[in-house]
Amino acid sequence: MKILYIIESLTHGGKERRLISLIKELRLRDNIGIEIIILSEDIHYKEIYDFDIKVHIFKRNIKKDIRILSKFNLVLKKFKPDIVHCWDNIAAIHFGPVCKLKNIPFLNSMISTAPPANLVKTFSKRYISTALSYPFSDVILANCEAGLRSFRVPKNKGKCIYNGFDFNRKKVKVPDEIIRSKFDITTKFVVGMSGGFYIRKDYKTFVEAGQLVLKNRKDVTLIAIGDGPNLEAIKNSVDDEFKENFRFVGKQRDVDSIVNIFTIGVLSSNMEQHGEGISNSIMEYMIFNKPAVATNGGGTPELIINNETGLLVEPKNAIDMAKKIEYLLNNPSIAEEMGVKGRERIETHFSIQVMIDQFYQLYNDSLK
Repeated sequence: MKILYIIESLTHGGKERRLISLIKELRLRDNIGIEIIILSEDIHYKEIYDFDIKVHIFKRNIKKDIRILSKFNLVLKKFKPDIVHCWDNIAAIHFGPVCKLKNIPFLNSMISTAPPANLVKTFSKRYISTALSYPFSDVILANCEAGLRSFRVPKNKGKCIYNGFDFNRKKVKVPDEIIRSKFDITTKFVVGMSGGFYIRKDYKTFVEAGQLVLKNRKDVTLIAIGDGPNLEAIKNSVDDEFKENFRFVGKQRDVDSIVNIFTIGVLSSNMEQHGEGISNSIMEYMIFNKPAVATNGGGTPELIINNETGLLVEPKNAIDMAKKIEYLLNNPSIAEEMGVKGRERIETHFSIQVMIDQFYQLYNDSLK
């Protein structure tokens, strides 16, 4: 079986990491040959060059450079792939028709979010740019069922394969006491959120909920990991009386060691602008046995089983979020049980091996 992968870039991101993990495992199987086309020189995952596969760099402006089709045809002629698996919608629009003409199974993994209905209306640019590739795709993949529904993928073509989490890459490098000392955390409890300060994340509700919790107790530190254009505005929104209980630590290399000191992991999402797929942040909380409190929407309910592996809160509802956080702080045995069940859920349904096996089965089914 020969598989040709196509991706826009290999920048630091969840989609890119999934592809790297997939190639890393599949290349070890005797019956699989792999080549990859990367449509830019923006490569964060340099290990792609260690995989003993052929890497094609098509540096271009895909919207204007028609020569890219001749390059693609040349790769098809030399490699003769049994399957072409594309990971971006613009590339899918360009290369899907070619594969259709040549009768090569074309798999399309462009959906990794589950935006609300108002963002993917029938005549919206976002929906049209995605749906244009549907006729040329044999299978349209998403990393959550909610994503398939959001983009109204035809049922006979849609398939969900969840993100696979690689347990080998999660390691606590720094002891708890050193992390606490580094960020001057002396409280018993730590409630944290990991995510960029962009419009997609609702740090405003996180801060408001934290302040509501702090009105009732002072034994909690709220910590936010990440940076972005909204960071300063969010920092300035904290009332003076609560500033000593907040830590905005910016972008961090060793996120694992920080998450490890969390009592509770929070993900507050702006559902008016963004629908989570399967959140890597939530998965990281669960891996470290942390109960998760997260905005209800997108693919999050597929990851968090409410009242079992964490708690779901209504969008932009700081009061609801504060109540859920306090409930877990006041009931440590329940919080601990949720954390344990969360890790078990990742191990059972979201492991890297489960993901690899599902892709491998899909490839075999596509050839049939």
